[in-house]
Amino acid sequence: MTTSSPDLPRLPTSADVAAAAARLAPWIHRTPVMRVKGPGARPMVVKLEGMQRSGSFKMRGALNKLMLLGREARRGVVTASGGNHGLGVTWAGWLLGVPVHVFLPENCSPWKRASLEGAAARVRVAGSVYPEAEAAAMAYAEVEGLPFIPAYDDADVIAGQGTAIEELVEDAPDVGTIVIAVGGGGLASGAVLAAAGRKVVGVEPFGAPTMHAALRAGKAVRLNDIQSVAADSLGAGKAGELTFAICRRGLDRVELVEDDAIRAAQRWLWEHLRLVYEPGGSAGLAALATGALDGDPGPVGILLCGANTDPAALGGVH
Repeated sequence: MTTSSPDLPRLPTSADVAAAAARLAPWIHRTPVMRVKGPGARPMVVKLEGMQRSGSFKMRGALNKLMLLGREARRGVVTASGGNHGLGVTWAGWLLGVPVHVFLPENCSPWKRASLEGAAARVRVAGSVYPEAEAAAMAYAEVEGLPFIPAYDDADVIAGQGTAIEELVEDAPDVGTIVIAVGGGGLASGAVLAAAGRKVVGVEPFGAPTMHAALRAGKAVRLNDIQSVAADSLGAGKAGELTFAICRRGLDRVELVEDDAIRAAQRWLWEHLRLVYEPGGSAGLAALATGALDGDPGPVGILLCGANTDPAALGGVH
């Protein structure tokens, strides 16, 4: 079931998330949750989505999209990514036998690029930042007559991402607030649809305030300067039209965190839980550690959304 408006072709609903969950269940990992005392001894529930097949939640939306495309995807698909979405589409393509072309910006981490190439994605580098890579990918898809798989602004992708939150609230129904790192808004939109009335708070770096800027402006706006340690996963530069429409109605707010706080959250996850997460995957914990969630009902549920980072890079967080 979907809704529509004169401006937007299709907005997903909670029913789409439930349908996606049933569709994906045989193919994905139901990642575990942990109940722990976070920084400042704040009770929290963390969902370890870094244990997903592709190393992040992104495989959920990608696989849902490819399964719904069916025969249309048989010749191959094209996407653009800072890394995680490309890995998600590549894994989904491997499972379904679909060739995947991935366009990366120059600021993609070398580790993620190597992972994509090792997974047999057909990788191209185009542009210095994600929006430039996306434009090149869309042009290539049109010329080749292949489906383009959006990283976040697509109803099927959003519904797939929401399945992670559906699992979280099923496994930890007492969670009062759900905290989500935000890039283009696909995961945040899915969280809004799957939260079943719980408060949803987004978190972005000060250097990549994509959804924060959109909510302030009342529309999706392009950011011309993205500077953050989490830019490869949270540096979309512009919220999607669909994701903004959903987040404007259902996201409580977006908290901004400094890069130093993100690095400290990475360090905390390793030192206290022996978990290795990338900067973008650690942003939600950074918001809790800096006190930004002190007034929100608990326990706080945090989706640790991605672990695609070179473990050797953790030396830089000390």
